[in-house]
Amino acid sequence: MDIATFKSVAPHLPPHIAVLMRGPTGVGKSHLARQVADEHKLPFIDVRGSTMSEGDVGGYPDIEGMKESGVMTFCMPAWFMRACNEPVVLMLDELNRSLPGVQQSFFQLVLDRELGNDKNGNPYRLHPETRVIAAVNHGSEYDVNEMDPALLRRFWVADIEPSSADWISWAQDNHIDSVLVDFIRQNPAHLRVDPSTVEPGTVCPNPASWHRADECLKHM
Repeated sequence: MDIATFKSVAPHLPPHIAVLMRGPTGVGKSHLARQVADEHKLPFIDVRGSTMSEGDVGGYPDIEGMKESGVMTFCMPAWFMRACNEPVVLMLDELNRSLPGVQQSFFQLVLDRELGNDKNGNPYRLHPETRVIAAVNHGSEYDVNEMDPALLRRFWVADIEPSSADWISWAQDNHIDSVLVDFIRQNPAHLRVDPSTVEPGTVCPNPASWHRADECLKHM
């Protein structure tokens, strides 16, 4: 799916349908999620699963609360409680690079839109207008965990395929230097080189690296 198609469809899905973006690193998955948030005028919360432990998602036992009530409850992470108390766009990034316990908590969040429980046993639920967008790096060059087909069917899955036309349109809207834009227009094959086609460890260009080049040149 090209980026233009994603931008025309994803923001108009019902809030309870989670979106999963699959694609190589640097193609703009985070930017696309932010654009969905901007279109709905919602706060954007980026949660990076690869940096988290199980308790960072599912919560930690509330020891003091248990002393008073005798019931086990959990102290939930601030980002999750905000997504319960108000509508936000919640991005679950690097989903397939997360620890197994983190993945299971994320899966519950996607499938049931809830986590944890209060002293009455009621789970904390996402706000009905909160939108969940997940992103995974996809391809043979990545060391990732495969996602279960039963889970995949719960998402609206979009395999993001960057094109030079998409990047040029984005670059012009975001004031990327015209020299870089013209270079990609004349040499579209240089927008992204598939890492699986070169020697392991080779640094390859991707859409994000051209943005970084623009930032460095402007700073200099």
